[in-house]
Amino acid sequence: MTPRRGKFGRRDRAPAASQKRSQGRAQKGAPGPVAKRGKNPLDGQIVEGTVTANRGGFGFLRVPGQSEDVFLPPSEMRGLLQGDRIRVRVAGDGSGRWTGEVQAVLDRGVTAFLGTVEQEGRGAWVSAADRRLQLRCTVAPADLAGAKNGDWVIARIRRYASSTSQAQAVIERRLDPTRPVELGTEAAIARFDLPHAFTPAALREAQEYGDRVDPREAAARIDLRNLPLVTIDGEDAKDFDDAVYAEPHAEGFRLIVAIADVSYYVRPGTALDTEARERGTSVYFPTRVVPMLPTALSDHLCSLAPKVDRLCFAADMIINRHGALKGARFYPAVMRSAARLTYTLAFQALFEAEPGACAALGELLERTRALVDVYRLLHKARARRGALDFDAPEARFRIDAGERVSAIDLVARNDAHRLVEECMIMANVAVASELARTHTPTLYRVHGQPEEQKLDRLLATLTALGIEAQIPKTVAPRDLQAITRRLGRSAERPFVESLVIRSLPQAVYQPTNIGHFGLALTHYAHFTSPIRRYPDLVVHRTLKALGAVTGGAAVRYDAAELGVLGESTSKLEKRADEADRYVSNFLKCTYLRERIGQTFHGLITTVVDFGCFVQILEVAVDGLLHVDRLTDDVYEMESDGHGWRGRGHGRRLRAGAQIKVVVTAVNPIEGLIDLELVEE
Repeated sequence: MTPRRGKFGRRDRAPAASQKRSQGRAQKGAPGPVAKRGKNPLDGQIVEGTVTANRGGFGFLRVPGQSEDVFLPPSEMRGLLQGDRIRVRVAGDGSGRWTGEVQAVLDRGVTAFLGTVEQEGRGAWVSAADRRLQLRCTVAPADLAGAKNGDWVIARIRRYASSTSQAQAVIERRLDPTRPVELGTEAAIARFDLPHAFTPAALREAQEYGDRVDPREAAARIDLRNLPLVTIDGEDAKDFDDAVYAEPHAEGFRLIVAIADVSYYVRPGTALDTEARERGTSVYFPTRVVPMLPTALSDHLCSLAPKVDRLCFAADMIINRHGALKGARFYPAVMRSAARLTYTLAFQALFEAEPGACAALGELLERTRALVDVYRLLHKARARRGALDFDAPEARFRIDAGERVSAIDLVARNDAHRLVEECMIMANVAVASELARTHTPTLYRVHGQPEEQKLDRLLATLTALGIEAQIPKTVAPRDLQAITRRLGRSAERPFVESLVIRSLPQAVYQPTNIGHFGLALTHYAHFTSPIRRYPDLVVHRTLKALGAVTGGAAVRYDAAELGVLGESTSKLEKRADEADRYVSNFLKCTYLRERIGQTFHGLITTVVDFGCFVQILEVAVDGLLHVDRLTDDVYEMESDGHGWRGRGHGRRLRAGAQIKVVVTAVNPIEGLIDLELVEE
């Protein structure tokens, strides 16, 4: 096989580079993009896609399966909003230009939005705070909900604009703009249409189970209450859906991963199931959770709290001394968590032998040491199979009493995080392998091979960091892992890891098993988080069907239904990720807005034809360094398109370069940060 050769660097375009590029032009008053020249394979065809709007008034249509977007001029964008799914006819104008002519709106991408109220006389309007929406709706006096001129509100669209009428909205609630965490969270819930209120029927069903395990059901199950199963989670976690226990075994170790038995409570055809399926996943924000299940279940009866009986579904596994799965059985059980450990406490006690932490565990310390031995075996096995193992620090927000961000900490995972992760992965592998072996239809968590075009783009920017790399035609995860390991602990490594991740396809749920590329596994399914992920609930039901568990919790799905579930839950997962990202960027922007004029360390991540995007390393968010702000010299784009060079002093601003920047302006609503270069 002939490998791709070159130096590893960033891709020549980030996923939203075309959008960023046109945003930059519009932001600085330059003309918007022209329609693409050349032969378009879609020319003359009618296609469907999703609208990406620009505050300059134009937009693009992203067509599934097509690498190029269709340009939508302002005349075609009238009445269209970000995320709308539409049908267009792709047409040219005789000069090689092509645009989309709207034929129909199939689905609306915006149903509610963050806005401000305007009143004049008896008339009232609400304008979207995000200027890209270009949305201004009339509001009837009876629909103002007490809002007055200048108020920040969440508005829901009652009628969309047409050629003969204005858009109309109703005010749902007023917000306090001095509380940015609440403002950003509510904006995300509205923007991504996250269901956040349960129906009375679902709440009633959850309450009917009471707050204690049914003793008759507990008596019919395998009893694990004498085992010191423990939960290990973050300090602020409220729902505990997995517990672990390990002990020595003749072949190596016995590992039990006990998972909250949500399928016992959430039965097919119930209001609870309808609500969970509509949500697909819980969404976690810094100060709020939008749960998949009512809190009577998610935070209480299904949560594996310490010292109380809970119904669980156990993966009881034998792990050999090479970290390989030698056998497993799965069964409904009843358990009683011996302790609720945090990652910090577990790490300090089990890995650092910190006296205070060891004392806090008490007699549990010796009974949990086997977990560390299992983890080390599993971690070595992961390295041997060449799975990707990236550990970029995660932003953690410190929120004050006024719902403002007082600090942002970039927190790295420790070995306690990895211990839990490896145990969960092994349980997921065991379940998937058993369902595959028995030909039981289920939802697999799959991650396909990366596309050759994306890998070529990755290698096209090799000179950015000057690191040699070889990627075979048939790439394996270890080939990509090797690239980032060569960076050691350098500041560029998290950035480069993110670029590798962007070159990979999204992991999805589907009934056809194609393996998991990133984890280098042939069988993988999500089993370990049914409190917060609907696919895990599906897997529990199919596993119960395999074990002939009675009582109505077992389900045998057919391939068609699993296909629909896989597609819908994958989309809902993406929606949740986008909402989480929106709030994270919103809060980072509000933090920087209070620090305009301050200097930060930056890393150039993307070079575009109007400047470059720079990641502010202390906050892990990108800002725009526009070419107009490069005032120390006249800069010209370098021939390879990966950098700018000063004509006079020769200073180079290339992807991967570290620079110092000053924050000059911030727009949290649109996630825009303007930067200025600090002169050398």
